[in-house]
Amino acid sequence: MASIFSDDITQDGSGIAVVAADGTRLFERRALVPVTPASTLKLLVAASALDAMGPQHRFETRFVAAAPPDASGTVRGGIWLVGGGDPSLTSDQLRNGVAALWQSGVRRIDGPLEVDDSAFSGPEQNPRWDPSDLTYDYAAGTSAISLDDDTVQFDVEPDPAGGAARISVVPANESISFTGRIASGGSSSFVTIVRKPETPHVGTDPARAPEPRNEYVVDGNVAQGDPQRLLEPVLGMPGYVGGAAAAMFAQRGIGLAGGFRAGVAPLDAVTLWAHRSAPLADLVHEMLVNSNNHTAEQLLRILGETSGHAGTDAAGIAVEKRQLSQLHVPRDHMAVYDASGLAPADKIMPLTLVKLLAAQARSPYGSVYVRSLPRAGIEGTVQRRDLHDALGRTRAKSGHIENVNGLAGYVQTRHHGRIAFAFEVNGPRANADVVYEEEDNALDTLSDF
Repeated sequence: MASIFSDDITQDGSGIAVVAADGTRLFERRALVPVTPASTLKLLVAASALDAMGPQHRFETRFVAAAPPDASGTVRGGIWLVGGGDPSLTSDQLRNGVAALWQSGVRRIDGPLEVDDSAFSGPEQNPRWDPSDLTYDYAAGTSAISLDDDTVQFDVEPDPAGGAARISVVPANESISFTGRIASGGSSSFVTIVRKPETPHVGTDPARAPEPRNEYVVDGNVAQGDPQRLLEPVLGMPGYVGGAAAAMFAQRGIGLAGGFRAGVAPLDAVTLWAHRSAPLADLVHEMLVNSNNHTAEQLLRILGETSGHAGTDAAGIAVEKRQLSQLHVPRDHMAVYDASGLAPADKIMPLTLVKLLAAQARSPYGSVYVRSLPRAGIEGTVQRRDLHDALGRTRAKSGHIENVNGLAGYVQTRHHGRIAFAFEVNGPRANADVVYEEEDNALDTLSDF
């Protein structure tokens, strides 16, 4: 089997491991050396979430109040929007919730809208992430009340008369502001929208830090006939979601007397509306196919919360480590700080990944887990793999950050059943074309094993 792997993917800084379905080691090259996994780390949170909650689990988001509306349609004492960590909640679904309140007779809320994100704690953006990533939508924050992947949409329409472009925030939200100008005209479009950095908090008490402000600076030009749509990360999710919901109340004609703010719902509150997410199996599938960082980070904190602890990254990682131990998967030298693999400091052995893959395939939810991975050469982030014999026989998760090229998953071989593999290349040459070619050649050869 050693002849399958060329020097291009066995160079220093790489690690390779291949195991049979029962975990028997078939090939390894620096498989015990911890490497940066990038998005192949999502394989870990996917396995842990399915095992902890089951593939049919759904996450709830609720409007609650101290009592149902009275005969006049007034909800006394305010209303709460309680987040359950759903990573997939959209503005349209929240708008449907507001519509459901109207249909149930709610006409006025005699108090504030309070947004409850208390199921999670910790910074919304991971302090271990590269600061240069934080302004991009793929590094959006994490919150128990999540909306639209914790991003806001800016629609930029050129002015027919050549004046300043029209900029719309979607969904409408008074908590979003921007300065600057985008011109109209010319033959090409170049638009930038960047969130202003927060002013550093002075003091030792994090509770006294001000709520993040979502202020953006816009610039550039939009050509006639070429409207632009940009997604930008938002922080301070209770305030952002509160602003979006308040605008929806106004659009529906429901009066809101007390504005919006963060707040914790009373335990004996009455549910006025509840939205349930798609089953966890569907969310995991979407996460792995599209390498959705936001879903991964949400699931990690949900893991922490379901373990009876606060919904923190550390609590979720502790659950992951316990699961590895229960599966008898080695976790030596493991240093994990997130679920998405965005942190350059993440380290894991290739042997850990393949042993996890093999063990998870044998677990009660093994078939769900295996089918969650995208088919290499066919779909998702591995669609462009140039496979031949391995096409239709390989499911894999890719991972890429600077100087990292990861690929891990399963090959259904022609003679020896399913095997698990992990190719983890770290170093300046990690994303050279020759590395991709050799990975694909290795998969084709493995499929004929």
